Amino acid sequence: LGYMMTDEDFAVLVPPTDLLINPESTWNEYVEQNILAYPKEEVETSPNFAARYEEIKALFAKADLAIGFSLNNDIRALRKDCERYGLPVIEFASFDTERLCRMMEEHKDAHGLGGYVQAWCGEEPDHRHRSDGDALATMMLFRAVCNAKHVTPEMMVLAYPECIGAQREHQKKKPQKGS
Repeated sequence: LGYMMTDEDFAVLVPPTDLLINPESTWNEYVEQNILAYPKEEVETSPNFAARYEEIKALFAKADLAIGFSLNNDIRALRKDCERYGLPVIEFASFDTERLCRMMEEHKDAHGLGGYVQAWCGEEPDHRHRSDGDALATMMLFRAVCNAKHVTPEMMVLAYPECIGAQREHQKKKPQKGS
């Protein structure tokens, strides 16, 4: 899980950080050879999700808003890991920068986090597919879009409510008695 924290002016409060989590599962050969950013042995000796749960929950509790890129899969994976280990789902509000970029008139030919960072920031993001690098790239992208539109992050979030989500919205709704 990669994260960083900034204030509303994008001043870095917590630098890009990775929390390695042992997935306690079999490895997909493609992922292992082409995407895994750390040695497999280092990941396998890391704490599992349940051991990191309180730390992860505390990170979300400290944040006013979790800003990410293409969040649906991340939110689903987080929910499934909570369910897998019998832990309460971590609730948080989020803002998806991929949805935001797709709504913009500029850079319609860009795709993926790297493509959007290149288009909006004019540079390649570092440490691609490493979660701390993706956290930094997401911040760079959101800052660039806000700067290009001459708005604050708060104004951007208010202007694009379609990009706002919440973890609890992604849970399966249980029917209520009598309905």
